[in-house]
Amino acid sequence: MEEESRKSFAQITLYNQLIKEMDDLYRVYAKNCNLSETAFWILYCIREREEEAFTQREICGYWFYTPQTVNSALKNMTEEGLLTLRAEEDNRKNKRIYLTEKGKETVERIVVPLMDAERRELAAVGEQEAEILLKTMKKHTEFFREEIEELTRQGDLA
Repeated sequence: MEEESRKSFAQITLYNQLIKEMDDLYRVYAKNCNLSETAFWILYCIREREEEAFTQREICGYWFYTPQTVNSALKNMTEEGLLTLRAEEDNRKNKRIYLTEKGKETVERIVVPLMDAERRELAAVGEQEAEILLKTMKKHTEFFREEIEELTRQGDLA
């Protein structure tokens, strides 16, 4: 059992290191493009959804950022002329996020080439392996979420 525990710990450690390395690849790319990581992901999700504008709340849910983090990034991006915010007609508190011309140019110059690189990377992995990877990550995330929720319910974490 001890050998199995060591192997399991080594797998978890490697998995966590790989996740952090992937995060770092995106963070460094954003930094090299003179964008904050949050600004990069906001531009990414706007490009990904193309026709439909996001609200701040939707971006928070989509990328697991706090409202303060997204609000700060949106403020900076609006000041830089990348975005414009427009209130919804039926709810003036909700604002939809739209790219300006400068924002569209930035997306084409920075986000689209990265998305193309991601597609090439997945093609190199192969469709079948990519599907297995994604299904496994989704399953891992769901199981781990349940474990974290159970630990939280048990209390005594502080």
